[in-house]
Amino acid sequence: MTTNSSQPPERKPLDWRAGLRQIEQAIRKIIQILIGDGETPWEDLKATFGHLRPKRILWELIGLSIVVYLLTGVYVVDPGEAAVVRRFGMVIEPRAAPGAHYRLPWPVDRVDIINVSDVRREIVGVPQPEEGHDHPEPPTKLQVLSGDTNVIDVEIVVQYQVRDPAAYLVNVQYAPYRLVRDAVRQAVTSLVSRLPVDVILTTERQALQNDIRAETQKRLDEYGSGLLVVGINLQKAYPPDEVASAFTDVNSAREDRARGINEANGYANSLIPEARGQAEETLSKAEAYRSDALSKANGAAMAFDAILAEYQTNSKIYGEGITRYRLYLETIEKILPRVQVYTVDTTDGGQINLRLFGNPASTATPVPGE
Repeated sequence: MTTNSSQPPERKPLDWRAGLRQIEQAIRKIIQILIGDGETPWEDLKATFGHLRPKRILWELIGLSIVVYLLTGVYVVDPGEAAVVRRFGMVIEPRAAPGAHYRLPWPVDRVDIINVSDVRREIVGVPQPEEGHDHPEPPTKLQVLSGDTNVIDVEIVVQYQVRDPAAYLVNVQYAPYRLVRDAVRQAVTSLVSRLPVDVILTTERQALQNDIRAETQKRLDEYGSGLLVVGINLQKAYPPDEVASAFTDVNSAREDRARGINEANGYANSLIPEARGQAEETLSKAEAYRSDALSKANGAAMAFDAILAEYQTNSKIYGEGITRYRLYLETIEKILPRVQVYTVDTTDGGQINLRLFGNPASTATPVPGE
């Protein structure tokens, strides 16, 4: 009888019971090597750990667990940080100072450590993201309407930090930068809507920046956020690109006008004091001349009164003609020194050629006054 050599050989079924017996034998050998030569593993374990007391071990483990559990209540606050301790959700320590502290372990107490020294930076209104963001979310453009219904693009950088860690932890339910950004947007929209565009773009930028900071802080306090606005920088306030050239022309004209006014005021400020000085000088000279003239007139009047009194007293000695002639001579003495006197020979028929007085080549001989 022939067999077909192409058929596969017969396979015997696997005996899983035999495999388990082999594994058991291997485990026994390992236990015997480690702890003894007992007949069964249980006897070997009992021989090894039989001298120990299970209850004592249990209590020691419980005590060790309690100690470890209590030690989890120790926490450390680093410089520049503050810890807020809550017990069953209620704040019992709003601001724990830096150092080592203890609180009841979880789930009784919970500790949240917050950085209160870092100054965070948020950019509002910049169309492109810049360095300095504390988060990956890019800023969005901020356009507001001015009081005279003009659209303005505004770019603001705000710096803030945590002032009240307990209020910050309890009341701020989402990312703080979003709360700050929304508060700045509301403040800018409210304040810009009260001012004309020309004032915003030119003269009132610094005042507007201070008002935005105060208004933002007011809104954050109303929210109970526990955040402090450290500083706000109004980087840009400019019209949209479509009308930027027109605004530039208007600003240039306004600057020229202001420059002309300042120059005129400067000239007026320099001219008016000079005119006042000249007026005071003229008044002083006039007053001096007045005083001198009055003094001379009073002196002449007093002299004349003295002569009159003398004349009235001795009218019989001094006749009227003698007194007048004396006054005449005194007057001539005062006048002659200031004029040029000419002596003319009148023997020629008693005629006088008046043109001789104006001819330098005339034969008239000047006689100096005495």
